[in-house]
Amino acid sequence: MNNINRRSVLAGGAGLAAAIAATPIRAYADAPMGAWSPLADMPFPVQEIYPAPFRKKRAPDASLKPSAMDLVVNAGGLTPQGAFNVTDAVTFYDPAYDGWGYGTSLPEPRHHIALVNNNGLLYGVGGFARDARGGWRMQPSCWRLRDLDGDWEVMVALPHPQAETVCASLNGYIHIAGGRSPSGSRNAEWSDHIDTDEHWYYDPSDGRWRALAPLPRARNSAAGAVVNGVLYVIGGRTVTDGNTGAVDVYDPMSDRWEKARPMPKGQAGLAAAVLNGKIYAFGGEYFSPRPGGVFAESWEYDPDTDQWRAVAAMPRRRHGLGAVALGDAIYVLGGAAKVGGDETTAALDRFEI
Repeated sequence: MNNINRRSVLAGGAGLAAAIAATPIRAYADAPMGAWSPLADMPFPVQEIYPAPFRKKRAPDASLKPSAMDLVVNAGGLTPQGAFNVTDAVTFYDPAYDGWGYGTSLPEPRHHIALVNNNGLLYGVGGFARDARGGWRMQPSCWRLRDLDGDWEVMVALPHPQAETVCASLNGYIHIAGGRSPSGSRNAEWSDHIDTDEHWYYDPSDGRWRALAPLPRARNSAAGAVVNGVLYVIGGRTVTDGNTGAVDVYDPMSDRWEKARPMPKGQAGLAAAVLNGKIYAFGGEYFSPRPGGVFAESWEYDPDTDQWRAVAAMPRRRHGLGAVALGDAIYVLGGAAKVGGDETTAALDRFEI
């Protein structure tokens, strides 16, 4: 087995069994388009994650040329294991070896921490702490990582706690839009929060967060994607009204939002990634009608035509999952098969189209 990690390798390698397991689950003839392939499981089951692309190691001349993004990185999340079921672990997947390894742990355990690759550096934004004081203590803290085996740097915190937000890199800046914020002085449990429409951007050149045009519809648990220099906020839910299929598009040149065609279904706790100029959205959950449920549906959005179409559904339905595009595929990881924390999974699947 090849050693792909500075710290430890958990799974991977080649061989006949792996090749058989990775045989794509393809859509044929009258079925929606797409092919799914199972890959090596994550090191442990985890959900409520926001993974990002990253690179193995910066070259000595990294300041002179960009490094290729060749890893899928996850940080934190909710897991059936450990104290208070929240982790500080940072794990990465290398498609070249179909293997997982560990990077430097977060400074503190977090769930719903948003990872974003901005200018070749990995940022961890916000999220929730979970301990004896409460399970949903929203945090404004932000950290930055230069290399997977390096140390996390403390960055300028968010103006105030904001989580379950869309977090994306756009034109060299980090944007966060929507999500939830504390409704008052108490900040310990889910019921202590409200939806927010606040939209901020972080400028690495001066280390400051600044306000931008607010999201037209306050909501949380949406997915985000950047295509053609604009930011899409897709789906999500509100505390009082349930899921929405709304799609809002932000143009940084005019600091304005516009509406795009809604998703065919209102999905929240979903994930999205961009492949060949199109947006792909996966999974999610709904709470109403009770007892709720979890989606397997996958969708493709074409920004040029403002149209959605169904693509091959995920082989394993889940919410609180992540999706990262690398090369010619999207890697869909983690999540849970039931509403809430039940049946959390370590699954990793590759989607190609």
